[in-house]
Amino acid sequence: MTRIIVNKKPNDKPRLYYKKLLYFVIVSATIGAFAFSLIYNHLFKSDLSFLLKRNILNDNKITLDFSENNEFRNGDTATFNSSKNNIPNGDTTTFNSSKNNIPNGDTATREFSKNTIFSAEIGISYLRQNEHPYSSKFRCTGAENDIEAWKDRLCVFYNTCYNKDTDRFHYFRLSQSKAKPIFYDSAKGMLYDFNTHRKSNAFVSLSSGGDTPWAPVISQETYPSKDLTRLHNLHSLMTTRFADGNLGHGLWEDFGSISYSMERMNIVDRQLVIMHLNKRENTSLFRTYQQYVIPALTENPMVEFEVYMKSFDTKYVCFDTLIVGGQLSVFPKPQIKENHGREALFYNWRSKIIEYNGLNPKFVPKKHHIIITNKSQSIFTHPGSKRHRTIVNLEDVEKFVRYTYPNISTEVIEWHTIPFDKQIEKLLHTTILITPCGGVSLILPMLPHGAHAIVMDYYVNVPAHGFLRRESASMEGAFLNHISHVRKQYYQIYGRKDYKFDFPGGKNARDDASIIVNMARLQLLIDKALEEMEL
Repeated sequence: MTRIIVNKKPNDKPRLYYKKLLYFVIVSATIGAFAFSLIYNHLFKSDLSFLLKRNILNDNKITLDFSENNEFRNGDTATFNSSKNNIPNGDTTTFNSSKNNIPNGDTATREFSKNTIFSAEIGISYLRQNEHPYSSKFRCTGAENDIEAWKDRLCVFYNTCYNKDTDRFHYFRLSQSKAKPIFYDSAKGMLYDFNTHRKSNAFVSLSSGGDTPWAPVISQETYPSKDLTRLHNLHSLMTTRFADGNLGHGLWEDFGSISYSMERMNIVDRQLVIMHLNKRENTSLFRTYQQYVIPALTENPMVEFEVYMKSFDTKYVCFDTLIVGGQLSVFPKPQIKENHGREALFYNWRSKIIEYNGLNPKFVPKKHHIIITNKSQSIFTHPGSKRHRTIVNLEDVEKFVRYTYPNISTEVIEWHTIPFDKQIEKLLHTTILITPCGGVSLILPMLPHGAHAIVMDYYVNVPAHGFLRRESASMEGAFLNHISHVRKQYYQIYGRKDYKFDFPGGKNARDDASIIVNMARLQLLIDKALEEMEL
């Protein structure tokens, strides 16, 4: 057997030698730890900002001094002090709540710049020859090789300024720098301007459907150094399309798109300021958004862009971060056949709204409850009619459900008579929702996990929206099909006996007719729902 032989040398060194060696090791370790600490601290105080998880709002903070209890009230003034913000000439800009049409009682934060962390990005000083510290930048998602595909483009712009004299947003290149391409179009090649060779002023759309084109202008000047107000928190510029008259469009397109855009661009800011490009309509729906929906996005009230800009007493209002575009259309059938890949966006937005209103988005009821929608009011009701896309035989439906399912609580609800937060609470306790199609069905995402919704189709007698004649069409199917936590059952319409025109002379069954429910078919769908919810 092979043996491993280890040569051991005799230990002739005295004990005092080892004591000295031990002391030397201890002292060396202490000095090394101290030196490492100094180097470590110096490193993270250096200019290598890419090593930090950056809070971009900590630089040159704008200080807002609000009134007591942190509320805007008419006449209260919040002052931007330029001496604190390193703005030359000691200019002072005033944010006046009475000018900004901010309702009494709406709260805001003491500092827009507090507790806002953006995802860390690379920031390495290299071009030392540039004298000016700021230049504009942007990043986008969607069609970055087709300049004409602006309707669906979403972008975040950095260090842009609104010039009150020109009424335009200015984009600043690096000073003394040769022009660089900003876009790479497959047909037109490298583009150096946001509007090259096009008649429309369009790089993104500020509303769903592409009704509001927008683009900055490239300024030949450098980033302003005086007569400016610099806003550090995230701002969104948008305008609503149908929100003043349709809760569904307002909820899932206009305001929902702000939530989707922040997720898509990986930006989180609870001090977001939503700037509405046009004048806000003073409708009950807008008051609903302001009270129950917008606070799910931000702690600040929505402002009108023009009024907001006038509140600053400087020529330039500059934005560290401005998010524009990305206003998704989620309903139009020809444009959006399906909303593939958007399920998480819809669900997260639904959860934000529910949670803000003090409820648990993951709540699951322990007993069955059926709600039948009584659509008794619509702004689209024809002058010669008392209904619009309703259930014609609603009373018969209610009697049938109560008689057939006596052990299940049943409720008929006129949703417009109930505050929005109470609507959410009722829906979270509902296991089966029976509803006509149209805007009223778009409360469906507020149902709990595993609930069923029975939604009325409409009969296609006039081909449109991607449907053919004699088909049973699901009006919001392109959206509802992607509310993945709720199971949808579409009550199909097979012919003239299944609907009734809402007024004499009605022609299009999609817009002018209501549904006559067949009880046998309704029972089939209810029984299916109950079976699928069995433990």
